[in-house]
Amino acid sequence: MSVEPYFKKELDDVVFINLREGFFEKKPELAFLKGVPIPVSLGQISQEARVGRDKSTISPAAAVEAMAFVLGADPHFPYKEAYLRFLDQSVKAPYLFLLGMGIPKTEQEEYKKAAVLFRAADVYDRWKREQSPVAPMKRDPRKPEYPDALFNYARACRDVYMESEDTAEKLAFREESVRVFEELTELFPDFDQSYFFLGYFYMNKKEYQKAKTVWERFLELTAEGVQREDIQQRMIQLEDMMLYEKGYLAVLNDRSQEGLDILLPLYEKYKEWWNLLFFIGLAYRKLDLPQKGIPFFKEVARLKPSQSDALNELGLCYAALEDYESAEKYLKKAALVEENDPELLCNLAAVYISWGKLELAEKTLLKAEELSPEEQIVQMWRSELEKRKSM
Repeated sequence: MSVEPYFKKELDDVVFINLREGFFEKKPELAFLKGVPIPVSLGQISQEARVGRDKSTISPAAAVEAMAFVLGADPHFPYKEAYLRFLDQSVKAPYLFLLGMGIPKTEQEEYKKAAVLFRAADVYDRWKREQSPVAPMKRDPRKPEYPDALFNYARACRDVYMESEDTAEKLAFREESVRVFEELTELFPDFDQSYFFLGYFYMNKKEYQKAKTVWERFLELTAEGVQREDIQQRMIQLEDMMLYEKGYLAVLNDRSQEGLDILLPLYEKYKEWWNLLFFIGLAYRKLDLPQKGIPFFKEVARLKPSQSDALNELGLCYAALEDYESAEKYLKKAALVEENDPELLCNLAAVYISWGKLELAEKTLLKAEELSPEEQIVQMWRSELEKRKSM
């Protein structure tokens, strides 16, 4: 999802006014604004009214601020060119001015507004370069001159992502932040902060190799400091995460002994990491060593009681050991967590069949058939039950 709808919503308190004809007689240098609607925020109108200004007029400063906000919220606004020209004529050092507008918004934790203003600074930066002739071999004039606006924009989007409680909004701003940090690494390959933040994004998305690559670049660019020490520590953790990924993929691909050889050394360092414990247990079960898998699955269930996969695996381990009472106990718990899961119900029915409790197997299997009659595993255990009943 795009961030654009969220930014355009920020324009809800912006209204547009038309300048009087007499205005251009006094300000002929602003003739390019003829017929151009001038934005102003409702808050600015109220503020200027409180200091005694005529409500039908608006100060240049108020117009500049509102134009900046419109440019950042909608960089393709129909009157973009006119607004940029006005900013260029009305403000000293417009790029720094726009950055300066965004920073207080960040401090006030108004992150979307800050992002809008930082993006306005980037829009101005690119526009200004397009207006200036450059030698053919110089930097592409369509690209920004400085990283500050893009960097602060990416940071503000990250802040929205970190603070928002709306799932769709979080996703949109996370992806936008990643996109801009990645753009920064292309436009300004020696700007270290882009790599710093990108590494965290990649690590959280479990893209461990990408995280390693950008953090290695960060360490190449960064002198001693707190950030460098932090990333050096993260790189150690990252190496372990990459080993974990290699190990659990081996288990999932039926190379369980290989997976165990990788995962067991990690267990000595991360005994509270439930994902690691789960795959060690799974490797043992796949190697037909259910008695060794049980302690790991039990520890997962202790650390994360709602982890239905661990409860299911406990049921399967105990069933393999023909401890049907314990198998029933854990499979029932799993079925309570994942209500109406036909696969779990089939596992429970299989335990009842092996246990010789065919009536309970029938009752459990009927429920699975109601939920998913075409499921292959349901049909398989129905066939097995009918064979047992006929015997």
